[in-house]
Amino acid sequence: MIESVVLLRSEESADRVAAIEIRVPAGWEGTPLHHHAFDEAFYVLEGELTLRLGDELVSAAPGALSFAPGGIDHAVANPGASGARYLLVCTPGGFERYFDPSPTEPYPETTVVGPPIDPGAVPDRALPLPGEGVNVLLRSEQSSGRVSVMDNTVPAGVKGPFLHTHDFDEGFYLVEGEITFQLGDDLVVARRGELAFVPGGVPHTFANRSGQPARFVIVCTPAGFERYFARIAAKRAGEEPPEWALQEIPEVTRVGPQIGG
Repeated sequence: MIESVVLLRSEESADRVAAIEIRVPAGWEGTPLHHHAFDEAFYVLEGELTLRLGDELVSAAPGALSFAPGGIDHAVANPGASGARYLLVCTPGGFERYFDPSPTEPYPETTVVGPPIDPGAVPDRALPLPGEGVNVLLRSEQSSGRVSVMDNTVPAGVKGPFLHTHDFDEGFYLVEGEITFQLGDDLVVARRGELAFVPGGVPHTFANRSGQPARFVIVCTPAGFERYFARIAAKRAGEEPPEWALQEIPEVTRVGPQIGG
């Protein structure tokens, strides 16, 4: 049985992005090969998925991200002996209505072009897994500027950035631990499996006040701010940032102190 939880709806993001957490059983045949106009990003949380992206077959373990741009033929399955769970991010939003128990609003059209993935097929390769710290999993050049995705590990006690604003939307999905967010004048604690969404223009920041490390996925729409994270990662590693990270970064305006600052 497939279980799904809609974490972010189109109505909350002005149709720019939606997010759904999906749990699938062992031996799940999965979707038929299909395409649609919207983008889909698959971030694996538990278990292992097999995905077809165009002509390539890949496997994805926890922490791996697979991206299917709008228009590309793709399919997803779980042929393994254990259940799997993944975060699905759609840009623009709308397809989250498909997962409603009794949809009352239309959702984007999907065109089936082939069968599900052969359960005996051997993947061509395994998708890379992120390390500690901040990792850029999807950048602007790969999504035509529509969305970027980062994986970030935050040690206990980190105060986080100063209260700030920017024009792009930002979503934070908690993979492990808990994070305290300031959204405007409100403090909100997000825990494992929860998502905090910050529309463009809303003052926000975060801190890890839990006493334990935390890990979260960051989704930015439109993309561009991933270049900032890539520069941070390069600096921590004592390396030069990649050439794509040297392009312009969206402006961020400081408007207040850190949480508890």
